[in-house]
Amino acid sequence: MQTITMYLRAASVKGTLVDEWNQQVSSLPAMTRGMRAELVLKLVDTNGEPLDGLGAYASWDFAVANDWDTTTTPQLRVIEGITVEGNAVRVPLTETNTQELIAALGTNESATFGCELAGFETGETTPGFLLQFDISIRNRRADAGTGRPAPVSDGSYTAAQIRALFAAKMAVQLSDDGETWYDAEIDESVPETARWYRFRNALVGNVWSDPLPLLAGPRGVAGTIEVGTVMTGAAGTQAEVTNSGDEHDAVLDFKIPQGARGNAATVRIGNVEMVATDDPPEVTNSGTATDAVFNFKIPRGPTGATGHEAYLYVAYAENTDGRGFSLTPAASRKYRAEIQSDSPIDTPTLSDFAGASWQKYLGDDETVYGDVLVADADTSVAQVTRIVFENATIRRGIEGEVIVRFKEAGVSVDEMNRYATINGRTRLSSWTNGGGSPSGMPGLEVCEPQTIGLLAEFPSYSSFMG
Repeated sequence: MQTITMYLRAASVKGTLVDEWNQQVSSLPAMTRGMRAELVLKLVDTNGEPLDGLGAYASWDFAVANDWDTTTTPQLRVIEGITVEGNAVRVPLTETNTQELIAALGTNESATFGCELAGFETGETTPGFLLQFDISIRNRRADAGTGRPAPVSDGSYTAAQIRALFAAKMAVQLSDDGETWYDAEIDESVPETARWYRFRNALVGNVWSDPLPLLAGPRGVAGTIEVGTVMTGAAGTQAEVTNSGDEHDAVLDFKIPQGARGNAATVRIGNVEMVATDDPPEVTNSGTATDAVFNFKIPRGPTGATGHEAYLYVAYAENTDGRGFSLTPAASRKYRAEIQSDSPIDTPTLSDFAGASWQKYLGDDETVYGDVLVADADTSVAQVTRIVFENATIRRGIEGEVIVRFKEAGVSVDEMNRYATINGRTRLSSWTNGGGSPSGMPGLEVCEPQTIGLLAEFPSYSSFMG
């Protein structure tokens, strides 16, 4: 198919053939008789800018003729399929072997013909756009593929004109008395007072039609609709809707059939397969819609980084600072620490545990947990943190004993025992009185005074403080 592109300066009805830079061209483009072609007309204004506004035309008519006699039939005519894209008008030339074109060319090699493009606005029968220009048409030496010559339709009333008329809307006016008219709005209801209407083509104009009566029916009674009963019918029966009211006040009763009972569905796990890391996960059903068996394909996770060996070492000590350090546990070593190493240590020492935390993991001997109560016949003190002995002397005994001697005259053994009672049964310990040796030796016990030899005396005011 030939594609013939022409730049036309459409400053007036007579178009000027130019190139794409708006420079006038003298040689005419040529089409060939008997070949299908598409004529692309790119229209520009005086300055060579694309001509706009072509989309306003509803239909087009294109004719090719070698004379100016409108009573004769042109050699080519196109009234269907002409389209507009911006400033380009595309004219399909599907029938170029007409009887009229054969007669006009005769035995000549080629001839110059005049072209006329007409655009029609909606509702108009006269063109709103008209452009005339020339084109060259070459003859054929043989008739291969040309088909049977066809006559060109006359242009007395083209299809383009008819389509433009049909594209126009109708203008309608209403009147209450047949004399005074007003426009009818499409999106509004007809006024109750309107009794007449008339119409005409909205764009063509011309005269109005004769007035036609607009018959108004009687005002209807406002109706209501209510939902009545809703019943469930047997499965497989037809649904029913009945009106138990009247034509003005409807009461709709519904009977809806029960749906068929479905089969109980089951879901089971089928095969679970580990696939390659790059494969996508997949779940397939190897069962049925009501008895599903899901098979899983789970991608293997990526390989983790290679790990390293670690060594754990444990040590024991008598104090929280590591004194009394040993790798072997014992009753006197009540503190424990751990370290981890990436490489083995033949014999760990205290310096290897420099950053470790020593935690007590063994309890003290004879430690009593709970509140301490000190009481006599007149006073009771709970949660005691310190006991002070007044007017007494103390001395060391054996195995951590402290012997308290009250020097006040007249103190009997019973009174002595009363002052030394803690909870009536509890011995003083490193927990209850805050005493004890640095190595966690057992606490002190209050003993009854005994008659022993006088030793060096301590100050008259002594205390055990936590």
